Amino acid sequence: MIALDSLVVVLGDAGATVLLGGVTWTVFQSRDRPSAQSFLGVAFALTAWAMFAFCEGVAQLLSVGSLASGFDIGQLLVAVLIPGLWTIYVLSYTGRGRDLTRRRVVMVAGLVVPLAGVGFFLLTSPSQSAVERVVASVVGIELLYIAALVVYSTYRLVSHGWGHPRISTTQLLLVWVGVGAPYIASAVNDTEIKGITVGFIVSGLCLAAAVDRYPVMTPLPEADYVARTRVVEALQEIVVVLDWDDHILDVNAAAAQTFDKSAAAMIGESVSTVAKVLTQRDLSPGSTGIVTLQTAHGRRQFRFSVSVVEETTTPDEEAVPVARTVLLRDITDEQTREQRLTVLNRVLRHNVRNKLDVIMAHAEAIDDDEHSQTIRETATELVGRTQKTRHAEDSMTDSTDTPETVDVTAVARDVAQTVRHEHPTSEISVTSPDELVVTTHRTVLTRVLEELVDNAITHNDASVPQIEITVRGGDTAVELSVADNGPGIPEREQQILADGTETQAEHRLGIGLWFVNWAVLRLGGELEFGENDPTGSVVTVHLYESR
Repeated sequence: MIALDSLVVVLGDAGATVLLGGVTWTVFQSRDRPSAQSFLGVAFALTAWAMFAFCEGVAQLLSVGSLASGFDIGQLLVAVLIPGLWTIYVLSYTGRGRDLTRRRVVMVAGLVVPLAGVGFFLLTSPSQSAVERVVASVVGIELLYIAALVVYSTYRLVSHGWGHPRISTTQLLLVWVGVGAPYIASAVNDTEIKGITVGFIVSGLCLAAAVDRYPVMTPLPEADYVARTRVVEALQEIVVVLDWDDHILDVNAAAAQTFDKSAAAMIGESVSTVAKVLTQRDLSPGSTGIVTLQTAHGRRQFRFSVSVVEETTTPDEEAVPVARTVLLRDITDEQTREQRLTVLNRVLRHNVRNKLDVIMAHAEAIDDDEHSQTIRETATELVGRTQKTRHAEDSMTDSTDTPETVDVTAVARDVAQTVRHEHPTSEISVTSPDELVVTTHRTVLTRVLEELVDNAITHNDASVPQIEITVRGGDTAVELSVADNGPGIPEREQQILADGTETQAEHRLGIGLWFVNWAVLRLGGELEFGENDPTGSVVTVHLYESR
């Protein structure tokens, strides 16, 4: 009759085999991770050990002693091999490479060869006393060797992972207990086979939790070391090193200064806490693009490129991907300069040339009063356009000076007063708090507001242009809005500004909005277009400088 406790043990081994097999399958599906293959070896060996235990139990229930002995030998071989596989995983995880080097082959051979030697010795059928002496010596040396491997690998794992921002003590404990549970449980339990069964179950639960919740297959300490020594210190641009889950492993001084956070505060955090826009972009190795990020100096444009960080420990080893490096280069001034050159070149070569052609055509009939009036009006318009171009250049030069403390409310009221004097038929109103201070460039901000108001009046088709200037303060930005009752800004012109490029086929006749776009970007702000109710447009300047 089958004993109930033996049946319970067999069922326990079967459940543990399924549990460990699930862990092994999960690891296999993520085998492209840098340390997944070595971890897969450990998980597979534990699964095989549990399966051999299950098969041995079934053989014992069926009273097939020879078959049970064979599975028992299989358990012994796997139990001896696991410390070697565990050590290889730890070496990979802590930055010693993942390939089977000659040293590692010798290390594993040191576990298997002695057992093979004992088996061969037993087959020669020597005397009982000789067998006992040889087996005792080999077992003693084997146990010391296994103990040395376990101590060494545990020390290396703990010393590299302790205090690491991405490796918790819970992860270290789960992985270590997950591998050592069968050994520990069988040692402390009175009935060895029951202890092994309990150990298998604990092992499966611990490893399942570790694989599900922690980066056990990404060599984080190795990535830190390689990134710091080979990439971060060698570059002057902003460098952010990410693991495969988009958490920050390392940053350089330029990144800390740009985002106004210490390296310690950023390391271990998701990249979304520093630059949320990056999480919306493809950050696979080889990707490039342009993003606009909020920095300590306002909103800036960056060209980013992503590369993989690889490590090799010997010339013969294959390169191992351990992390991704995101390189960010500030191109705000470069982009603005290119836009300015393109547009100003178009103004000088297209608009000015056309206006001069008009002047020359009418100059032939200068005696005619009508033609004379046309010449004067055209010349006046041309002079105004060139003055606006010069003002734009002057403002770009002014924005390179040191920012100052500016009362935005005072600027808005001053501009409104000036415009009322120049356009007495227009209605200009200001809605603002008594005072709202921001650190920025007063001259540039004033000219931006003047241009927005002037543009709203010049292109207004209402009998009485109505302009409302609104100043608002928020937690992260100051908003400066100009609303009008005109026809609104065409979507085509808004799209040209958004694209940042002009062509001969698609361009604006003036440079007013281009200047506003350049200036706001240079101030570290953002320009937003909206529709007014019932007609007209609302242009809002968001200033993100600290107040």
